[in-house]
Amino acid sequence: MLRAEQPKHATWEPIAPGVLRRRLPGLELNVAVVTGRDGILLVDTGSHDHEAADLLASLARELPSHGLPDRVVAVVNTHGHFDHCYGNAEVLRAFPDAEIWGHADLPDYLARYADAGRASGISHGFDPELMNAARIVPPTRRVVREQPVTVDLGGREVVLYAPGRGHTDHDVVVHVPDCGVLIAGDMVEESGPPVFGSDAFAAEWSDSLARVRALDASVWLPGHGAVVDEEFVIRQHHWLAEVAAGRVVPD
Repeated sequence: MLRAEQPKHATWEPIAPGVLRRRLPGLELNVAVVTGRDGILLVDTGSHDHEAADLLASLARELPSHGLPDRVVAVVNTHGHFDHCYGNAEVLRAFPDAEIWGHADLPDYLARYADAGRASGISHGFDPELMNAARIVPPTRRVVREQPVTVDLGGREVVLYAPGRGHTDHDVVVHVPDCGVLIAGDMVEESGPPVFGSDAFAAEWSDSLARVRALDASVWLPGHGAVVDEEFVIRQHHWLAEVAAGRVVPD
């Protein structure tokens, strides 16, 4: 796993060649970038326009110091919870030609639950004015369950995969095969146990994670918390199987 020395005040940490993550305060959310010759694929966009603008400013400030491009050509929303995709509009304002990718069911989810997401953000301590002003922009490029999509960033291919129901019914993960990185969204959690909200599928999560594990990664970036390895994911997978079997009751 790459652990390059960081410049003073750096907020983006390399976790593999040309793959960096930024860990946001509060919910310990991981936002990631995968870089290619043509530009950046940005994985998740934060909770509101202001947070997304800060992410883009930090990319422009820091990535050139790594010899990397800072132009966003594609975005992936791992799922529809507010902290992962309510910054889409700001990214498109800055990069109008960027493609926004997400699960085929994500637009309908956002249409139904956008206001509930804003309320959830406020309940988690986010500024009400910023949350209420968040402009909800759904993805227009869609990933269908168990039909991988390859995005070419110029000299680097990234695979988007919808493994099935787990944390939500519209989870998407991002695999970078050339360096063995798996950006898992909330299919994997490190800063706390997996979250079983009202839109989670406890009985199916472990089976969906098994399909993600088949993608063969050695470096895993959870939706929240520290970078982990396959052994951590195996332990969490076993715990999810115990939940599915009714032998463990999640909090």
